[in-house]
Amino acid sequence: MTRTLRLTVGAIALLLIFVPSAYSQGNQPGMGHGNQTPEERAKHQTEMMKENLSLTAAQEPKVSAINLKYAKKMEDVRKITDTAVQHKTFQNLNKQKEGELKVVLTPDQFKSYLKQVEEMKARRNGMQH
Repeated sequence: MTRTLRLTVGAIALLLIFVPSAYSQGNQPGMGHGNQTPEERAKHQTEMMKENLSLTAAQEPKVSAINLKYAKKMEDVRKITDTAVQHKTFQNLNKQKEGELKVVLTPDQFKSYLKQVEEMKARRNGMQH
């Protein structure tokens, strides 16, 4: 798989993880992660990060633990009915998660991770219009 294709696949995977709950609850075509458990989402995200960021053997369990921690927190946030509160809470959790990942990832890996998140946000915004 080419690096560009891996990055694209990784960005899409991140999109599926961070998409607002309306997509996951709507069970729309192509958005298959909505019915996954937090454990399944965290595992999938870790696998994508392992591949796209070339995680080391030492980084993988740390990243996995962070992904699981926040997948569980995000699961609770999905139940918030006020979309403004839900969105703000998602943003706050993502910032906390980024802070934890920054400690585990190398500067280059973290830069690549942030780039993929930004690409995902751009794609999400394009899908909503």
